[in-house]
Amino acid sequence: MRRRLVLSYLFLVLAVLVVLEVPLGVLAASHDKATMAAQAEREATGLSILVAEDFEQHIASQVPTLASQYRLRTGGEVMVVQAPHRVLAAAGTDRDDDSAGLDGRMLARALHGEASSAFEVDEGRAVAVAAVPMSIEAQSRGAVLLDVPAGSAVATARETWLLLGVFGAGVMVVATVVAVALARSVSRPLAQLEEAVGRLGRGDLQARAADGSGPPEVRSLATQFNRMAARLTDLLEAQNRFVADASHQLRSPLTALRLRLENLEAGEQGRASQGLAAAGRELQRLSRLVDGLLVLTQSSSEHPGTAPVDVGRVIAERCDAWSALADERDVGLVQGALPDRPAVADLVPGDLDQILDNLLANALDACPPGARIVVRLATEGPGLANLHVTDSGPGMPSEDRERAFERFWQGASKPGPGAPATAKATGGLGLAIVKELAVRNNLEVQLLEAPGGGLDAVVRTVLVVEGPRSSRTGERSPGRRAAAGAPGPAGPGDA
Repeated sequence: MRRRLVLSYLFLVLAVLVVLEVPLGVLAASHDKATMAAQAEREATGLSILVAEDFEQHIASQVPTLASQYRLRTGGEVMVVQAPHRVLAAAGTDRDDDSAGLDGRMLARALHGEASSAFEVDEGRAVAVAAVPMSIEAQSRGAVLLDVPAGSAVATARETWLLLGVFGAGVMVVATVVAVALARSVSRPLAQLEEAVGRLGRGDLQARAADGSGPPEVRSLATQFNRMAARLTDLLEAQNRFVADASHQLRSPLTALRLRLENLEAGEQGRASQGLAAAGRELQRLSRLVDGLLVLTQSSSEHPGTAPVDVGRVIAERCDAWSALADERDVGLVQGALPDRPAVADLVPGDLDQILDNLLANALDACPPGARIVVRLATEGPGLANLHVTDSGPGMPSEDRERAFERFWQGASKPGPGAPATAKATGGLGLAIVKELAVRNNLEVQLLEAPGGGLDAVVRTVLVVEGPRSSRTGERSPGRRAAAGAPGPAGPGDA
């Protein structure tokens, strides 16, 4: 925008300079030429008077001498003609045919009593030409033609154009400085407003525009934006406070209710015990939803900075943490071989841990006993790696995989045989949390179908910086090793 403003200002100034200076230069050059032609006519008139006096005194023989003297004094060409066409004297008449034609026409008018003058260029030489009648005894008896060099007029015209050019260049320089200053006064507040809008669009609810500088229209726009941003911030903060408060208030009664159900389950048998166990699982799922609401509230309201995170260490820690639950459900949790150099990514601390926790929780909910979950970091190129969480569960149709990251989405996929009851195809927050945290870290998460069945949850692309060599090697299975199936992603359990 600033460039367009500057160019528009300069174009207007240049147009004004052209409109003013070009006619001025043309008029100055024309005036100089007319002045030289008038001077030549005065010289020719003076010569015609002297020649007429010689004729009246019957000393016409001195006319050639007089013409030569004028030739030496003016540096031009002199021709004295007596009517009808008798040349009495000629000094330096060596002009070309075109000029001779012009001289002839001017002489013809002078012989008829009409004086004339002109400015022309003869073989690259500027001359002023004048032809005046010669009156002898009050009658027109001849004419005098005088060509005077007019190089000074051309030089003056060039100097005039040069001065006009220098003046125009100076005006353009000053106009450029002024235009840049004016453009900055307009574009700088707009750039600041654009930056504030961009920050607000990226989730920075504290972004505000400077409304104390710039044109009145821009200041008004910045003020309106700040009011809108403040109102939006108040609304989002009120919503987040409500969700956070509700989640905190629900956690305590849910915990107490789960303890009571566990105590009742311990004293019951048969169908009553099974019903209490199912209620406990639903209550556990409800607790996970409450925790997910807290995570989503924090991820949308906070804007923490990033820091180097050892991706391999996070994978190892989360696999260790989930190995007990995998053993309990008879699911093999396998940690793929890590690179021999630590893979360090610039992420929000703790976000990768939560992403892995939710992907593993969904995978465990979807996998039947004997299934297998593999967590691995696949290098895609220098400085690039993708994180894969694959399982051999029932998988998901492609249309379900597209919508699995929606909050509380309910799909049609069914858990595999023997999968826990919590693996029903009901919507949740697990994958929605994964999506939210991935976006906050400029990552992309996707569910793909793995060869042979199952799904592959891919977090791409993790930008990594390789550090010094590490002693971590090999593949580990914190959970129980099951019959290897085709790898696949997290199922729809709490997605």
